Amino acid sequence: MRTYIINTIFLLSFLGYMSCDDYLDRQPLNNPSDGTFLSTEVELNMAVAGCYIGLWSEYQVFPLHLSFDAVTDIGFERNGSGLQAVGRSDHDARTDYIVQVWKNLYSAISKCNYVVTNMDRGTGNINADVMATARAEVRFLRSLYYHYLIELYGDVPLITSPLSLSDSESPRTPKKDIVDFIIEELEESVPDLPVQNDPESGRATQGAALTLMSRVALYNERWDVAINAAQRVMALEGEEYIINPSYMDLFQYAGEDSKEIIFSVQYLENAKTHSLFRLFGSRLARAHTNKKPTYQLTDTWECVDGLQIDESPLFDPQNPYENRDPRLGFTLAVSGSTYLGFQYETHGDSLMCWNYNLDPARRVPNLEATHAYATFTGVGWRKYADNLDKDAINNSELNTIIFRYAEVLLNYAEAKIEAGQIDNTVLEAINKVRQRESVNMPPITTMDQNELRNAVRRERKYEFAGEGLRLFDIRRWRIAEDVMNLPVLGRMKRDYPSKPPRVDELGTAYYDDIPIAAPGESADFKMRLVERRSFDPSRDYLWPIPYIEMDTNEKMVQNPKY
Repeated sequence: MRTYIINTIFLLSFLGYMSCDDYLDRQPLNNPSDGTFLSTEVELNMAVAGCYIGLWSEYQVFPLHLSFDAVTDIGFERNGSGLQAVGRSDHDARTDYIVQVWKNLYSAISKCNYVVTNMDRGTGNINADVMATARAEVRFLRSLYYHYLIELYGDVPLITSPLSLSDSESPRTPKKDIVDFIIEELEESVPDLPVQNDPESGRATQGAALTLMSRVALYNERWDVAINAAQRVMALEGEEYIINPSYMDLFQYAGEDSKEIIFSVQYLENAKTHSLFRLFGSRLARAHTNKKPTYQLTDTWECVDGLQIDESPLFDPQNPYENRDPRLGFTLAVSGSTYLGFQYETHGDSLMCWNYNLDPARRVPNLEATHAYATFTGVGWRKYADNLDKDAINNSELNTIIFRYAEVLLNYAEAKIEAGQIDNTVLEAINKVRQRESVNMPPITTMDQNELRNAVRRERKYEFAGEGLRLFDIRRWRIAEDVMNLPVLGRMKRDYPSKPPRVDELGTAYYDDIPIAAPGESADFKMRLVERRSFDPSRDYLWPIPYIEMDTNEKMVQNPKY
């Protein structure tokens, strides 16, 4: 089922090419001395597997594609680190997180370039269809890595073949040209990729390439391309792709084989595991809760009548998680819920709680109320924290999703709305996501462009919180300057606000008339001030080019105000 990952481990020992000290493509691989590597199918398969290893990129054991939410309005990094600095906009060209992301992505691209450039050595020895599929997989992966680079840094060097030291200095390529390159690469690769979707194989498919195309096109306002790519995936609905009835299962072992999952990062014990249980899980479950959702996120989801909490008669400020969109409880661990087999309660007076992992259940000290590092915001991430990992908190094999079918539907709806092509298919796409069996929220019915625009933007926040997409959304919608200048808040330690916050048309909560504790002040009956943030729209919509590139590449130009 996951033997492809094991092949990558064999590749590590066979090639020894997984470290790359220079960030651009200067000396990507140690080539075999006879210059014949990639001339057999075994060698080609191993080299292609090596290109997938870029998906395992991490920052301090945090899967890279999931880390992006921690630097947005919906996430917070408790540890003092580069990730926390980026969230506060205290970063610069030497911030380790920003440097590491650049290094990891270009290291992965260098491996792809080596394979694409040298795989013709197998011509005549390797079946032509095998060669074509391998080339398409690597081009897809290289496109994915470039997608992340251009959305984070803007213009970057477009390197498509191995470079020698003599030509290693490369100027930045305009972002729009790289978008053109990605779309062309994906379009040419689609015919050579398999149609059949096998979520646990970890292999690229036509659906994965088209989903990436729809995302890249959407993010860069190529509406017609985004619509067309999404439609081609939607044409496979039922046969290859579905909206999974259980939302929660998608982020647990129970749902790893779901046909909603289009492309995911594969993990396997003794090959590669991750630490999301420890990073997300509760103190009661021996985890650390380093990565936290902001408390404001809990006030985002609608009530079950489809109204925001400041408008719905169903909202009870003293029972704020009742009568809400079920995705709130599926995404976040909130007070009063059961989380990882424990009663999860962050009220300061709740000194004991139930441990349901024991038989019979037993009352135990409630670390969520008493531990100094447990309740910064009062809520935790439920996605990717599966109780099956309770005895291996740093060695989870749970796959992490990069693309799923719900994104395709919302990409399609948003692109149609922005292109002014509003019809019933837009409503159908949004409502398939809103009305999956375990969610079943009231349908969206408006045909007004602005109302639909806001509806799909809220829907993306409800649906994808904790999955690493929020950073790109707040940047491309140009709302980061609004939401990232708000403080990170935690719950009142011994109460809830007597009224709901004001919630705007995009689902952002504002605590205008709700007391917030000053630094050092008791938060028993005021919202806790976890962190103050700032965002400079003339600088912070892009990350800086890492200092080492500026120092070693005379053709490199820095982003503004860094």
